[in-house]
Amino acid sequence: MTKIHHGDCLDELRKMPDASVDLVITSPPYKQMDGFSYPMICGVFTNLYRVQKMDTLFFLNFGHLAEDKMRPFKVCDLALSAGYKLNDTITWVKNHYKPIQGKRRLNNLTEFIFMLYKGNKMPLLNRLAIGVPYADKSNAKRFSGGLDLKCGGNVWYIDYETITSSDEKLHHDRFPVELPEKCIKVCGYDVTTVLDPFCGSGTTGVAATKQGKDFIGIDMNAGNCDIAVDRICNTKLGPSS
Repeated sequence: MTKIHHGDCLDELRKMPDASVDLVITSPPYKQMDGFSYPMICGVFTNLYRVQKMDTLFFLNFGHLAEDKMRPFKVCDLALSAGYKLNDTITWVKNHYKPIQGKRRLNNLTEFIFMLYKGNKMPLLNRLAIGVPYADKSNAKRFSGGLDLKCGGNVWYIDYETITSSDEKLHHDRFPVELPEKCIKVCGYDVTTVLDPFCGSGTTGVAATKQGKDFIGIDMNAGNCDIAVDRICNTKLGPSS
């Protein structure tokens, strides 16, 4: 089941019932020109906390800004003020970046994914669902009973899909499908409904559908909603696991 709501995310969240969502994955607007404001973010996080079930995860992706390097951490702090607790900060290493001209800054190759949770205890993680093989195969026998798989850690190397023209770029601040897929897979509890209150072109919805999960998306841009619906409708339904 997929529902895409066209409208202001704060208004739409206020309509949702308490404790109705198992997992939140989102990337809010970073810049004022895209609609960012601290009061808006604060209101969204307060309502996200209300609609989430206890002992569930919230993955918050937020990038760097040249003019305000502290903004990602300030936004994460707003989530903590809403009631969430921070378990980890994942570093996403990208293959795509805008080269910086001049000699006062380095090219930015990363973004943050804050792993937050609602509840009194951190939910269990299925770490091996996104595990990686051992470089030294002898360690598989010593540490994993022969299983050539270990926790991949909190640095995620996720490439963007290659595009050959601007027409293929569905959203100017998109993230790869693999990112929300990892977030869903690593959950060690049963996930039925995934929510993205800033769903853009529906990448989180595509990942949720591929994993056999229900999805709720919200976006105030009607064009984005149309793209999201089309992408999700053309996504092959995966196993519910």
